[in-house]
Amino acid sequence: MSESSGAPSSASGMPDTRGIYIGTFLDIRFYLDFSWFFIAAMVTWVLASGYFPSAAPGLSTLQYFAVGFVTALLFFLSILLHELGHSVVSQRCGIPVPRITLLFIGGVAEISREPEDAKSELQIALGGPVVSLILGILFLGASQLFRAAELNLPTAITWWLGVVNFTLLIFNAFPGYPLDGGRVLRALIWWKTGNVRKATFWASRLGVGFSWFLVGLGLFMLFNGNIFNALLLIFIGLFLKSAAETGYNHAVYKDVLDKITIADVMTADPIVIPGDLRLNLAVDDYFLRHHHVGFPVSDSDGAFLGVARLEHLRNVDREKWPYTHVRELVSNEETQDRFVAPETPASEVLREMMTPGYGRLAVVDPDKNILGFITRHDLMQYIRVRDELDLSSSKT
Repeated sequence: MSESSGAPSSASGMPDTRGIYIGTFLDIRFYLDFSWFFIAAMVTWVLASGYFPSAAPGLSTLQYFAVGFVTALLFFLSILLHELGHSVVSQRCGIPVPRITLLFIGGVAEISREPEDAKSELQIALGGPVVSLILGILFLGASQLFRAAELNLPTAITWWLGVVNFTLLIFNAFPGYPLDGGRVLRALIWWKTGNVRKATFWASRLGVGFSWFLVGLGLFMLFNGNIFNALLLIFIGLFLKSAAETGYNHAVYKDVLDKITIADVMTADPIVIPGDLRLNLAVDDYFLRHHHVGFPVSDSDGAFLGVARLEHLRNVDREKWPYTHVRELVSNEETQDRFVAPETPASEVLREMMTPGYGRLAVVDPDKNILGFITRHDLMQYIRVRDELDLSSSKT
């Protein structure tokens, strides 16, 4: 499975704490989500307690669990290689991939931005399935060689891995976004119509329908006593539903915001707090009076110093407010880099704003003079209005 990310950590420069970092390859950071440990343990247990004792009898319980664990690692390595297939093609198309994360549902390659054309989308979508196909053939071929040599345990390991790789290939082939088949379908519709938003809509609708099928199947299995597989299907279904809906929302955002710069939607001549103002006066005259939770701060010459937010005030003891200047509140890099240039594409700014702490940005000129202010809410409201107007006009 491949999924784009609206706010890659590399774009923001913020430390990324989603999961455990395990290494970097081809400039791609690899992470284990905490949910991975649960599913890895369950795969190990299922293999050690059920599959291997029947496929390769004669080993001790400890040996079965050791083989189960190694096989589980090879299984997740297969998923990692699948996502790496997407990622290598993405990089060749000029789209960086900041990270790959192994989750309980498999793997997610987070590309830094959506492809600009249908051809690139199609190539990226096919990159992972090609890897799974090759791995499936190699594992099944190896199992036949081990079978001929009458090596039961290697035969069982490679046969299971081959079957699993082909199973993942078939599952991902369903034409519903964000599965690989859904991305292929989106690329083909995009190629035919030239409209990525329409293509994403239809592919995501199929993805949502498939996700509800998985949830329904999971509930059926749950009532029939197959608790583990039932819960797994329900979780996967809910995850796919969320990803499909998010994918379409991103297509809408891109369709609307790619056509404008941040200067087109910013609040011009915003309310600015002077850096020399004391915190108690800033609270009374700005935060309480104007009911905003963040303001740009300037020096005496009008140059941008940072963005002051309510959470910053909570970090200062209230008795110190009359003796602390606002400029001290924003005197660190965390607040000083909250600005963008007016010519920055609005879609790029929205991606940055999806990072925690970047929901409010000042718009400044090359001399750091404050031209405007933009919030995530402003952009989302603009998208909503434009989308409603487009829908209205399409109905008339």
